[in-house]
Amino acid sequence: MVRVRRVFGYILVVSPGVISAFVLSSVVLAQASHDPQKLVRQAVANELALPFLAENCTYLYHRELAGKHETLRMIKSSDGLLLGKVVWAGDGPVPADQARKEDDQLRHLLKDSGAQQQQQRRQQKIEHYIRELIQALPQAFHYTETKTEVAADGGHLIHLAFQPAPDYHPASTELEVMRGLSGVIVIHDQRKRIMRLEAHLFREIDFGWGILIQVNKGGNLLLEREPARPPGSDVRVFSLNIDGRILLLKKLEIHWSFDHFVCLPRAVDLASAVSLLTAPDGAGSIDGLPSR
Repeated sequence: MVRVRRVFGYILVVSPGVISAFVLSSVVLAQASHDPQKLVRQAVANELALPFLAENCTYLYHRELAGKHETLRMIKSSDGLLLGKVVWAGDGPVPADQARKEDDQLRHLLKDSGAQQQQQRRQQKIEHYIRELIQALPQAFHYTETKTEVAADGGHLIHLAFQPAPDYHPASTELEVMRGLSGVIVIHDQRKRIMRLEAHLFREIDFGWGILIQVNKGGNLLLEREPARPPGSDVRVFSLNIDGRILLLKKLEIHWSFDHFVCLPRAVDLASAVSLLTAPDGAGSIDGLPSR
């Protein structure tokens, strides 16, 4: 149960480097003829060849827990580890005692090689699961071209509506979610890159026959990319909203969003990342990031 919920959570943390959007031109092209399934296969192949989130990058992670809003500042170090610290809670900065506790946890991680290895294994497992989700895109859905537009770089943006493919059979329980999603995917025709994904849960999804996790109808996901930035650091925004139940009793509420992705101008190893996050100004010294 915890593993499945962690999968949902971490997808949000890492997966933003995989799918994204662009600045659209207002010019709408005449409908062009494309092979939607082939286009998706090509885009998926390119996405899998790129990093989910580039190292030495940082961003803000907003979440709602038990009705309370928190903002975390995240850094992916050159060592490959993803670190985070709560910098805002509710309507203001976190209390000093909570900030000290989080600083102590980060410093402990820096000294504990076992904890670092455990976190690295957890990240690798989740990234493997994300790859399974991405690889399933061509088989899991039926795509229909709806329109073509011009992007700021002059490329063609192909809009594809998608619905679950009737003959798709998930290879694992975790992939069952694909059978409840519909939405729109936008692909840059020249780059063969996924530039935007907007998906909605149109039916209830059960994990473990509904005993482990039950995800309610109505959830939504949005990912967008900045076209001018290099792969792995080009996410503009990501958001995910899911409600349901765990073990039929406990509420499952995921309301998360990610923004302000910035690649740092220098390499940031684990020690430097911890130093930035535990700085007296609450990591405000990180270039390019707002205080919240």
